[in-house]
Amino acid sequence: MALAAPGGFFAFGIRRIEIVQVRLRKPNYKPPLSRANKIPREDAGYGITDGNIAAIDFGTTSVSLAYTTKGDDQVSTFILDPEDKSTRVPNAVLLKKEGGKIIVEAFGSIARSQFTVMRKKDHSSCQYIYFERIKMLMKREKSVDRNTRVESFSGEKYYLVEVIAFILKYLKDQLIDHFERTVKPLKTTDFDWVITVPAIWNARGKRMMREAAYMAGLMTEIDGISSFTHVALPVPKEINPDKLSLALEPEAAALYSQEIVGDQIKSDPGTSIIPRPSDYMVIDAGGGTIDITAHIEVDNGIVVENIPTGNAWGGTQVNEALSQFLQRIVGDPEFKTFLHTEKRSQHMAALNNMLYNEFEKQKILFGQQKSNVIAINLPKMFAKHYEEALAKGVKNMPGVEYDEDMDDTLFIEKDVAESQLFGPAIKGIIDCTLKAIEENGYKVYTFYLVGGFGGCKYVHEKVSAAIEKAYGSKGRSCSIIVPPTPQLAVATGAAMWRKNPEKIKARRSDATYGIGVSIPFDEEKHDEYYKFYHDEQKENKCGEVFSVFLEKGELAKSNEVINASITPSRQSFTNMLFEIYSTPDLGIQYIKDKNGKSTVAVIGQLVIDIPNPDNLPREKRIVDVTMDFSGTEIQAKAKYRITGKEVKTVCDFLSAQ
Repeated sequence: MALAAPGGFFAFGIRRIEIVQVRLRKPNYKPPLSRANKIPREDAGYGITDGNIAAIDFGTTSVSLAYTTKGDDQVSTFILDPEDKSTRVPNAVLLKKEGGKIIVEAFGSIARSQFTVMRKKDHSSCQYIYFERIKMLMKREKSVDRNTRVESFSGEKYYLVEVIAFILKYLKDQLIDHFERTVKPLKTTDFDWVITVPAIWNARGKRMMREAAYMAGLMTEIDGISSFTHVALPVPKEINPDKLSLALEPEAAALYSQEIVGDQIKSDPGTSIIPRPSDYMVIDAGGGTIDITAHIEVDNGIVVENIPTGNAWGGTQVNEALSQFLQRIVGDPEFKTFLHTEKRSQHMAALNNMLYNEFEKQKILFGQQKSNVIAINLPKMFAKHYEEALAKGVKNMPGVEYDEDMDDTLFIEKDVAESQLFGPAIKGIIDCTLKAIEENGYKVYTFYLVGGFGGCKYVHEKVSAAIEKAYGSKGRSCSIIVPPTPQLAVATGAAMWRKNPEKIKARRSDATYGIGVSIPFDEEKHDEYYKFYHDEQKENKCGEVFSVFLEKGELAKSNEVINASITPSRQSFTNMLFEIYSTPDLGIQYIKDKNGKSTVAVIGQLVIDIPNPDNLPREKRIVDVTMDFSGTEIQAKAKYRITGKEVKTVCDFLSAQ
């Protein structure tokens, strides 16, 4: 139970929790003109389960799949590459047009390898479609919707959500095929499915993953997507929506890390690294994003103490830095002369293999401090195309050497690799981490560094030094831990989370959310500019009011939901449509300024059917709208107050706004 406490804090169990939104308020802050109410939750949300769980870590650069079966306390990771027994593979898919359908020809490293060595006639036949790292389109600042398209390596564009669906379908088929060969075969619907998403994603990105899962048939016995839609992508039918949940990546990694530390203490208390912490911060440094979360444990649960924090300085930024570095050497921005030819697809394949396969191996060796020099074998066609430019460009680059007699190898010395390639990404991680620590008030003393990039020895060394220096300046000490198999922490932790989602007692809102309403005009509170006369209601109203559901930094507790009572503005209306808004600011009172410019961003729509067969008067047609912000997705439902019947409510976060 949470009780008010003085000084910008409130009591949560035996802990004092900061009222963050008070600290975030600027001197010119104005309170909301309209505010929804918080009421106790009636339903349980995603419940505790000891059943079958499958968790997909759909990363920017890599994918992994973890699972656990009924009665088994252990979480296992699934082998996705039978050739090298790898449980984490590149997020790369090779599709093939076959008999009017689209099939997954290969996935992961195998897909990349097949595409790289594909013959010229196969590249030009348009029979094969190759995608890689498509999740990079879904950064928080990107406005994705249902019609967002992604370009394949051969230049054709397809709906992003459908490409994701093909990958999810492949993963589902692989897992189910595995269990069909076991003593006790399991079907798709025997599993509760989990897909991981960055905590810094907004509602649009999360909704896209859910709709892709519907298309993939992830929660049904239906086969799933088998072709691309050319125009007018429809909204997918929702079947068994409660069989899918989205887990936030840093939260999943936190649960995994805590479990590992707890197991170490149980097995051998004398050799455990640290006592099991009750307050800790997780830095999830993956291929695409940096995601940071701070947890405190209270009342046998977890409160997520910080607002979702992160940026896009993941490991792929190092690969991108190499690309920019090579562009400067050859003097060809975006490799235009190399890619804008009739062999574009082949050249793209060769360039991609160099940047994300050959260089990735060198990046790992350098990151693990097993090599002081990065040596990259340039593709033959690349070296031939830029033959003169390479020789000339390298001469002007200290610390760089090119030897065409050694398989066209480019050597990059340690100092150059650190400053030009790794440096920007490391700075991005450190800046984001120190900001999160500052906002947290140096209240945690244990840090878990996870993710494929976070588990790199070089990254650990640099980030640890920065954190320890910051704490040292305060006269304090701290521990920075990389748990075993940090690259699998998210997938494994996601399965752990689904066993008991109720363990997360509260999360911080990442933004201020609300809807636009009209309310009776109050001369003392409202601006005259927004005043209008409503002819049917026969009273002055204040329009464009931002009715706030939740303020940025406010705790959304798992045992509470937001309730707003709404009536239609006109008697003839049989449905209501509200646009759902968000803003990173506090103190916004109106959804538009006096110049008609929006002060908030549209993130979705709330559509409510309000049939009126009994011809009730407008003022009696009260609908109680319940919004739940405590989970990983925004959920909504609505009921007629008079009948108590639930009415159709759709949160549409993917329609183009």
